[in-house]
Amino acid sequence: MTVIEAEAEPGRQRTASDREGHPSEQWGSSGLFSQTAALTGRSIRPYLQAGVLIVTFVEPLVMLLMFAGVLKVLGDAPGMPTDMAYIDNLAPAIMIITAVAAGAQAGNGLINDLRNDVITRFHTLPINRFSVLLARSFADGARALYQLIAVAVLAALFFGFAPPGGFLGVVGTVLMSLLVGWSMSWIFIMMAAVLRNGDVLRMITTLMTFPLLFASNAFVPPESMPTWLRVIAQANPISYANDATRSMVAGQITLAELLTTVAACLALVCVCAPISKRSFRVM
Repeated sequence: MTVIEAEAEPGRQRTASDREGHPSEQWGSSGLFSQTAALTGRSIRPYLQAGVLIVTFVEPLVMLLMFAGVLKVLGDAPGMPTDMAYIDNLAPAIMIITAVAAGAQAGNGLINDLRNDVITRFHTLPINRFSVLLARSFADGARALYQLIAVAVLAALFFGFAPPGGFLGVVGTVLMSLLVGWSMSWIFIMMAAVLRNGDVLRMITTLMTFPLLFASNAFVPPESMPTWLRVIAQANPISYANDATRSMVAGQITLAELLTTVAACLALVCVCAPISKRSFRVM
């Protein structure tokens, strides 16, 4: 007899086998890890559609064509490193940009779930609500990983990306970019949980990401910028992330530089995640 049939039969108490098949009690008996894994799979599925995969692949290709092709002349700008090709200096910055842009979509994904009443249905299940936020961040992190691998492969195939740090340097750059993007995603998840307004969130996201990504040392050294912009670029945390990933592709990363970047990313998560959890609890 199924759970539905057992519940429909008057006066019959549900057996242990009936209860094991009930979706709510299946969620309740699972832990944070299994709940997060299940919800991450749910959030990733829309990204696996053919059209979405193609567009996701084209995005880094467009950035590479635009910056590595059109702006290649910037490789001769004063202050640019002379021991590496411009593409070897640019590709890590594009990876950081790609990861942060993917992380920024995490907030929009949470808003869409709220608008479609998915969050309301989650609240009726005995699940750890923090698993919903973790799943959202991991799903967009998976999307970012796909794009980061695409950046590395396309840069190598079409623009001669062959950094001194070799394969390990590229892998380290991908992982570091992924960590930076994942930690940044918690800023947008936090804002989504607090604001709960997609239009406002999109405006704030655009307002935040453009200065962060472009007022940095991603494309030209701060020394070649006007004084006011140089100050912003030197204080920009994305500039420090770019320095760390460039050191990796050059094979010159130091332990202090690595630990500083990782610690800054984890500190950002430790600040934003509790606020997100507290705000999401009352959604």
